[in-house]
Amino acid sequence: MLVRGFEVMGLVGFCSLLVLSFHHLFADDFTSALGWSCLALPLGYYLADLFTGFVHWVCDSFGCETTPVWGPMLVGPFRRHHRDPLEITRISLIENLGASAIAGTAILAFLRPEAGSQGFLWHLWIWFLLFSFLSNLFHRWSHWPRTQKPSWLSSLQKYRIVLPSDEHLQHHRPPFRVNYCILSGWANPLTNRIPWTRIEALLLRLGIPTNFD
Repeated sequence: MLVRGFEVMGLVGFCSLLVLSFHHLFADDFTSALGWSCLALPLGYYLADLFTGFVHWVCDSFGCETTPVWGPMLVGPFRRHHRDPLEITRISLIENLGASAIAGTAILAFLRPEAGSQGFLWHLWIWFLLFSFLSNLFHRWSHWPRTQKPSWLSSLQKYRIVLPSDEHLQHHRPPFRVNYCILSGWANPLTNRIPWTRIEALLLRLGIPTNFD
């Protein structure tokens, strides 16, 4: 119950800071800001997808559900998801998005655009944070049974605007080393070329144990 309370506060905080950030970006020169935002949006979408792939690999390979702080928030949900892939469709949206919202709130509390902020990088940053936050929702949608999907979602997945079910489900089959990205899957061709097992072996030699799930 206490965890759900923190997640609700995280959602309220993140949404509030996000709206404030967009207000600051567009307040002074709407036309210029719109141009920067249109340029930044697709790149932010791709980078957020790439980021989710890295986070997914870390949560699959390092730590455990009892690791302080990030274990219950990130590692635990990913590990339970591997044991029961459909659990993500049964939990509430608060639980689904809560951890991402808490992290996003903490980040925006220290690094957000102020009044008068302009420029491509600020727009890229805010779009990146928004899409990273939405990744678990798109991940959730990828596991919905086909018969329960609304037509608009099936269309978005068909054209790979959001994470397609068939592409993501390959991650849940042996050797469980492909398609880590959970926002759109756009970055999977890149992350699938990364030698994850070699990186883990190198880290093990450096004294950093892995716990691949």
